[in-house]
Amino acid sequence: MKKTLLIGLILLFSYNVSSQDKIGVFAGINGSSLSNGFLKSGYLGSNSFSFHIGGLYEFRFTEKIAFRPKLLFSQQGDREDFDDNIKYETSYLNIPLNFKFFNKPYLLFGPQVGFLIDTKKKEIDFGDLKSLDYGLNLGVGIDIKRIFIELNLYQGFNELIAVEYKQTNPFRDIDINATNTVIQLSIGYNLEL
Repeated sequence: MKKTLLIGLILLFSYNVSSQDKIGVFAGINGSSLSNGFLKSGYLGSNSFSFHIGGLYEFRFTEKIAFRPKLLFSQQGDREDFDDNIKYETSYLNIPLNFKFFNKPYLLFGPQVGFLIDTKKKEIDFGDLKSLDYGLNLGVGIDIKRIFIELNLYQGFNELIAVEYKQTNPFRDIDINATNTVIQLSIGYNLEL
């Protein structure tokens, strides 16, 4: 019994020493738009800038592969004030489920689910956006001691709103099939467990 307990403690200690699980906090800026398809320019307005803030947990599988889920509050949508644009200012609670590859620098890749928590509509109301968003994250980052810097691109796949918008001028008619497109620049701090 004592021998088994001793072997178990040695294995547990070895795992804790070799695992480099981390938690971290981060914040940064977003460039976002409600776009009409994969990485296309905004149809409900222009690209706009806002912010995000969140936390992460990193669980290392191997020396070069880790699972890095995040939980973040993100302001998205079209927020710029130009006369001809139709604006939906949105706030999301996003859960990116990223995998991290390599170390310095590193790549991020994974799905993301987002929950709409607030919408402000301006000028023209096309109706409500869907409350669930999902898509794909791609990113690159670098660790500088405990500080990290990341650049992420998120493209939503879920059509949040679909309307035909017709004006008296036939050249201004547009079909809106809006999805979220977000570019994020983050700076954060890691705490090793």
